[in-house]
Formats: sequence, C-alpha cells, structure tokens
Amino acid sequence: MIEEMLQYNKAFVESKAYEKYATSKYPDKKLAIVTCMDTRLVELLPAALGIKNGDVKMIKVASGTITNPFPSTQLCVRCSSPSTNWA
Repeated sequence: MIEEMLQYNKAFVESKAYEKYATSKYPDKKLAIVTCMDTRLVELLPAALGIKNGDVKMIKVASGTITNPFPSTQLCVRCSSPSTNWA
C-alpha cells in the first residue's frame, strides 16, 4: 500500500498536478473550523459547508472538541491572518 502511494505521489509531482491546489497560507474566508478527525468527513464536510481548498483553516481533533486551546489551536488561528502582530 505504501509503495502504491509513493508511486502515485511521484507521478502527481512530476505532472505538476499540485498547481491547481495553489493557495495562500491565509484562509480566504478568514475562518477556522474545529472538526472531528473522522475519515468520513474528508470530502463530506467541505461539500456540506461549500468550502474549497484555501477557504478555511481546518483543525481536526479527536471528538471535534478542544479542551486545551494552547499552543497549536492559538497558533493556527493566529497564522490565519496576514496582519498578525507576532511582537
């Protein structure tokens, strides 16, 4: 299985198929969405919310609940804005 994924990735990169996914690191809709990391949501959630690559920061956690927001959640939200003052 891993070998198949690596072969697919090599062909993906060689054909520059990644170019259609190019976007800024800042979410276009200036939103962060906390969701469960359930694999059934990979395509379902964006389709249900009408979002596409680059629209939002998607934070996937077990149970879709943040019990301790520091540091990764805060960093994700802070990195969502190009006007963030890191000083």
